[in-house]
Parts: sequence; C-alpha cells; structure tokens
Amino acid sequence: MNSYILRFFSYHQPRRIRVIESLLTSRLTVSNLFWGQQYGLLQWLGADRQLQRSEYDAVIKSLVADQLLTIDDHHQARLTTKGVQRQEEEQQYQPHFLDWYWLANTNQLGQRLLLGMQVVSEYAYHNAKYAPVTVGYGHMLSVKQWFHRADRKQLVAAVYHDLDQLTTGLASADERLAAFLVDGLVGHNLPALTNDQLAAHLQLSMADMLVLNHDLLLGVAAYCQHVPGPLQDLLAPLLNAGPLSNSTALTLNLYQQGATLEQIAARRRLKLSTVREHLLEVAILCPEQLNWDQLLPSAKRAALAKQYSDPDVTSWHFNPAEQDAGDAFFNYRLFQILQGRKNHD
Repeated sequence: MNSYILRFFSYHQPRRIRVIESLLTSRLTVSNLFWGQQYGLLQWLGADRQLQRSEYDAVIKSLVADQLLTIDDHHQARLTTKGVQRQEEEQQYQPHFLDWYWLANTNQLGQRLLLGMQVVSEYAYHNAKYAPVTVGYGHMLSVKQWFHRADRKQLVAAVYHDLDQLTTGLASADERLAAFLVDGLVGHNLPALTNDQLAAHLQLSMADMLVLNHDLLLGVAAYCQHVPGPLQDLLAPLLNAGPLSNSTALTLNLYQQGATLEQIAARRRLKLSTVREHLLEVAILCPEQLNWDQLLPSAKRAALAKQYSDPDVTSWHFNPAEQDAGDAFFNYRLFQILQGRKNHD
C-alpha cells in the first residue's frame, strides 16, 4: 500500500493529501475534481473505493517517517529525492484503460463478473450444488435474474465466445491483463488464484496488482459497453452513461436549451449555488459540452486575466471584486479551469 499511494505524489508539485484520498475513494466535489485535474490524476477517480482513512493516514505517516514524502503546513505533500528514487526503482505498471475511469465502479463490476462466470462454469458441468463466491445480495439477485433470462442452450458457448474475444483484446494491450482475468475467475473445481499467487505468476508487486485489477475491470467495462453478448447483458446495468452525475446532466440539458442559471434553479428547485457547482463539474469533466463564450464572455475573461495573471493557476487565491461573491467565485473558478486546460494542452 505504501508503494501504491506513493505513485500519486510529485517532486515538482505539492499535492493536497486529502484530495488524493478523495479521488481514490471517489468523493465527488468540484474542489476535488478541480485539483485532481490540475494534478493530472482525474483518471484515477474511484480507483480504490474501499480505502479507509485510517489506512491511508497510516500510509502517509509511514512515507513521511521513511523520508519519502514531506508535508507542509497546508497539508500538501511532495516527494523527496529519496521518494523519486523509490518510484524509479519500482518500475510501476502503467494502466491502459484509465480513460474509462467514469464508466463503472470497478469494485461492484468485479463482484458481479466473478459470480456470473462461476454460475456459468458450474452450469456447464450440470452442477447445482456448490458454494457461490461471496458477493453483495444485490449482485446475487441480478446474476440469478440474468441466468434465468438467458438462452440456456446457447449460454455456455456464448459466454466462452465472449471471454475469448475479451481476453484477446486485453492481451493485445498487455498479456498480463488477460492472464489476471482468467486466473482470477472461479470455475468448476477450480478456485481462483490468490493475490499472492497472481503477483508471483505475473511478476508484479502487490502495489501493481491493485492498479492492474482496477485497469482490468475498466477494460472489461469498456468491452461490455461496445460488444453485445451475455457479458454485456450481465454488466450493462452497472455501466454509467457518461462522466456526469444524473443531476448534473439534467442541469446541463436545461442550460443547453437556453435556460439561465436562475431559471434552472427555480425549475429544478435547487439552490443557485448547486446549479453553479453542476456547471463547474461539466467544465471539468465535459468542457466541450459548454458554450464558453456564453458562459464566460470575453469581457469577463479580460477582467479576470488582469486580476489573475500568473500562468500557474494552482497558485491563485480567490479575491472577489464583485458584490455577489457567489457569482464572482463561479466566474473565478471557470476562468481557472479554462486557463488550466490551456496550460495542460
């Protein structure tokens, strides 16, 4: 876990330790999304939803004690020279499917996939007396419904064909992904390999195994989104339509239809501040869906550019020059997001 957490920090850029934690556990706030974007870590959103604060804090404390991290008075951490050397020595696994970070909760997806494949394997051997893997009750019910809806005569062959296509695609990205998937499934008289066994077989550290597992399940989700078949039928209910929350998507739809922020707030019975947060979320996650000239006209950009001229947007401090501090901060954050994107580009 120490090596896993260490990969999210930088020598050149101080990073807020609570933002890193919130990104990994998928605590969605505009602030977390903004700073995650500035750190180049937005794609890691939800990578470790089961991470406990006590565990995370213990890791940070250990990394500081080992002189791999330093923390300033603002609870921002940097890698030390020793920390950089540790990162370089470990030759970290580099994910392939992080662009699909928004598509699924990989923890939930993994549970349903594991039970579904066990059910089909036992069915292939006409075995009805077995102990199912332990998953949440909702997954058990969903797998049962999926199994009963399926064409039993074709199910085994169809699932095999699906898995064959999936593993071929995964192997084209990295053969270890396909091996991890196959060796991690539970079958008839065939238990899954333990994490220790998988790590030894794939010659990966346990820190890399955490990354590989998340990467694999995002790859599975991407496959299921595009390829019809029994795996899609099983896992599609767990896939998200897009990066935005449902409420944010509704606000965006009204905004694109020409409604003002005040009209959206009244129609949806939301606070104006909530509507602003929704549009800031869109600005970070789906900027191409906004009319920036309408949302932040050139006159406002010019005024903000005079006030906030430092190219490093992470060094800015909000200084309202308008009476409506809420609207002022909204414009400030929009401009900060816009300039930050230009810097990254």
